[in-house]
Amino acid sequence: MNKIKYDKRDRKRFLSLAIITTIIVIICLILMNTEWPENLEASVMGVLIVIVFTVFPVVALATWVMFADSYTYLKRLEKYGYIVPNNKKEYDNNLENIATGELKALEQPSSESEILAIISWIVSVAMVGYTIFLSIRFFHMLENVAFFIIVTVVLVIFWLVFGFSFWKQRLRDKYKDDVDFNSPLKPRKHLVEGIVTIIILLTISVAIAVNMYTMSRYVERSKENPEDIVRVEIPKEI
Repeated sequence: MNKIKYDKRDRKRFLSLAIITTIIVIICLILMNTEWPENLEASVMGVLIVIVFTVFPVVALATWVMFADSYTYLKRLEKYGYIVPNNKKEYDNNLENIATGELKALEQPSSESEILAIISWIVSVAMVGYTIFLSIRFFHMLENVAFFIIVTVVLVIFWLVFGFSFWKQRLRDKYKDDVDFNSPLKPRKHLVEGIVTIIILLTISVAIAVNMYTMSRYVERSKENPEDIVRVEIPKEI
């Protein structure tokens, strides 16, 4: 059975929860910058810090992602000519039960895949800029930091290829949408899922890029001021 992923109630529920949790976080941030009596400050600030830096931001972010995912999913149902359900239980949670007949044949390339490809290529261009910066910054010792620069070049190539994988998925004759239950084609990665994947990979890429700069800076210091580098000496036996 092809299950209905979201209905209108889900979308409304996610939006309401996202707005509420976001408002709570904003209020707490405002209260953190408010002066409190000394006898209350420690306890109040403790509660506010727990709210702002632990549960609620995670919940707010997750619900905004779920809202965006449900919104784009229902839009896809509408494009294919489905009945957009208020309550999926009324249709036995079966995608086939909300089909109004033969599904519409979409001919235009998937705009979601194109957006994901463009985002990936923008990251790749940013990595090119970072690689150029790294090469210029440490040009005087290029032979010593060549490996670190090569790593950033690998990141550039990775994001280029990653973007082309999304660009390929835009083709309707090779990939299908998740709501097209009749098609035997491979399912494409949709906008929200793709953006989440990009954010995760971008975080890793930025961490690697920053580490490459840090290591290059360390090598530079070791060349210019060897005495600043901490040495571990094995004590001689008495």
